[in-house]
Amino acid sequence: MKKISLLILVSVFVTIGFAQQFPLQSQYQFNYQTINPAASGEKDFYRARASFREQWVGLTDNPISTQILTVTKGFGVNGLGITVFSDKTGGAFNKSGAAISYSHKVKFEGSNLYFGVSGGASKINLAAINDPALLSNDDVIPEFNFGMYYTFRQLKIGVSIPGLLATNMEISGSTENTVDRHFYSMISYAKKLSDDWTAHPSILVKTTANNNQIDANINFKLKNRLWFGTSYRQDFGPTIYVGIDFGKLLSVYSLDISTNEVAAYSNGSHELTFGYDFIPDSELEKINRKEEEFDEDIKDKDKDGVFDDEDLCPDISGDKNAQGCPDFDKDGIPDKFDLCPHLFGNANAQGCPELSTAEYLVLTRALGNLNFDFDKDVIKKESYITLTDLMLLMHKNPKMYLLIEGHASAEGSTSYNLSLSARRAKAVQNFFISRGINKGRLIIDFYGEDTPLNKNTTEQERANNRRVEFDIKYHLYDEFSAENLQQEYDSLLNTINNKNVLEINDYDEVVIQQPIIIKDTAVVAKEIVADTIIVSEEDTATIKAESTTIISIKPADEMYLVIVQVFTDASNAIDYINSNVTDLEYTLVNGKYYVFAFSSKVRKEAEQFRSTYGKGSWILDPK
Repeated sequence: MKKISLLILVSVFVTIGFAQQFPLQSQYQFNYQTINPAASGEKDFYRARASFREQWVGLTDNPISTQILTVTKGFGVNGLGITVFSDKTGGAFNKSGAAISYSHKVKFEGSNLYFGVSGGASKINLAAINDPALLSNDDVIPEFNFGMYYTFRQLKIGVSIPGLLATNMEISGSTENTVDRHFYSMISYAKKLSDDWTAHPSILVKTTANNNQIDANINFKLKNRLWFGTSYRQDFGPTIYVGIDFGKLLSVYSLDISTNEVAAYSNGSHELTFGYDFIPDSELEKINRKEEEFDEDIKDKDKDGVFDDEDLCPDISGDKNAQGCPDFDKDGIPDKFDLCPHLFGNANAQGCPELSTAEYLVLTRALGNLNFDFDKDVIKKESYITLTDLMLLMHKNPKMYLLIEGHASAEGSTSYNLSLSARRAKAVQNFFISRGINKGRLIIDFYGEDTPLNKNTTEQERANNRRVEFDIKYHLYDEFSAENLQQEYDSLLNTINNKNVLEINDYDEVVIQQPIIIKDTAVVAKEIVADTIIVSEEDTATIKAESTTIISIKPADEMYLVIVQVFTDASNAIDYINSNVTDLEYTLVNGKYYVFAFSSKVRKEAEQFRSTYGKGSWILDPK
C-alpha cells in the first residue's frame, strides 16, 4: 500500500510539482508578504503571521507539511520583513530557509505603488538514497525574490518573481536540478454587499516556463469579524475557509478537498493561520472605520474618494478639496459654483482672485485722480498718470475686466445728466482702448444724477458728484446669478454638514458685492453720434435693472465701532467707501448708515485704533 501511495505521489509531482518548489499556501491572501516582498511595508505597524499546513493527510506516514512565519513593519515609505519557513514534501526532498525583505512605497493621490526585494538562503535536504548520481544529500542555495504591489482603495494587484536567480541545486552532476523562476500574479478586491457582509474575491496565477496554475478564491466577512469562503485550485480541487478576526488577532482554518489522483488515498489538506497586529487601539478604531466605509460602489458612485453623503457631485468624479466636484483651477470651489472656474481664487470672492494691496492702490489712485470740468466729458490731463498705471495693470493681467461707471451732479435735466454720465464713461473707455486694452474687457454703465455722494448743495459737493468710478472683476456674472449660485452652494454645504458653514460670529448679515453680466458689450456702450449718446427710456430701464449693488455688512450688536462718517442714504455710504483708500464698512442703525473703519468686542481695542486713526472718528457703543 505504501508503494502504491508513493507511486501516486511521484506521478502527481511530475504533473504539478513545479508549484511545490516554493511553499504551497491556500491562505496566501491572509499572508501575502510570504510570496511578494513588496507587501512588507503595506502596514505601518508590526504584523506577525504564522501558517501551518499539512497536505494530503493520510497519504504517507511521513506527512507533507509546511510552516511559515513572517514579521513585517512599515516605516513611512519603507518597509522591512523577515520570513522563516520549513517545507517537507513527504518524500526524499525537504527545504527550509529564511529571507529578509525590503519594500519602498511611492504615493499617488488615492493609491500606492510598492516595490520590494527579498534575499536569503534555503537548505535543500535529500533522504539517504543509494544512487551513484547523487553528489550530495544537502545543499545551501541563495534565493532572491522581486515584487511589485499596487493598492487603489480596495483593489490590490501584485506581481512577484521567486526563484529569480534560477539557482542550480548541486545535488548531482546534472544542470537540470534548478530552482525554476516563478511568476506570481495576484489581483484582489473588496466589495461591500450590505451593512453586515463584505466580499473579498481574489485570483492568483502561478507561471513557469512550461506550466500555469490558477487559484480562484472568494471569501465573505460577516460583521467585520467572521470569515467564510471557498476557492478552487487548478489540479488540486476546492477549498473551504472559516475564520475569526478580533481586529488585532486573526485565526483562519481551511480544508482543501482533493479531486486529483490522491483523492481516494487522502483525507484532504489542512491549513491554519494565526496573525497578530501590534497596533494601538486608537489606530485600530480608525482602520475599522475605514473598512466599514470602504465600498465606493455604494458610498462613492463616482469613485473620486468622497463618499456620496458628502459629495456635492456624486455622479461626476471630482476633487476632494471641492467636495467631490470637478475643480479645474484647484482652488477648492466647484467649477459649477465658481465665478472664475479657470482662475485660482478663494471663497471670499466666490472662486475669483482678490486684488493685492498694490493692485488696489493703483485702482483707488486712478479713481481719486480722475477729473472732468463742469458739463464736460473730456478727461483732464492731470488724470493721465494714474490712469496709465491702471492701464499697465490691465495689460499685466489679461483676465481682468474693468467696470466703468459714469455719474453726474444734479444741474440740468435728468435725461441730460444721464447722457453726460454715459459720455464720461465712454471717454474713459476710449482712453484704455486707444492704449491697447480690448473693448470687451471694458464694461461701462452710467447713472446720471441718481447716485450722488452727498446732498449736492455746494459747488464742491457737486464737483465730487461729477465722477467716474472703477471696479476690477475677473468675471461677468450679474449679481442675481452670482447670488443664486452662492445660495445654492451654501444650501448644499449646509445640507451635507448639517449646519450653516458660512455662519460668521461677528456678523448678522453678509452679502457679497457682485458685478453685472454683459451679453453684448456693444449694447451697453451705446452708439455715439456726433459726440452725443442717445439713450432711450427703455435702454435706461434695462441698464438700471442690471446695475451693480452692494448690500450692507452689519456687525453684531455687541461690537464697538470706530465711526468715520454717517449717511442717511445707503448709496452715499457705498460711494464713500468705494472712493476711500482705507478699508471701510457700514451698518444700518436707527435709519442711518454708519461707515466704520474698525470693530471690536473690546472697547479698549476700539479706543486704541481711534487714537491712531484720527480724522474726526468716534466710537459708537453697542446697543
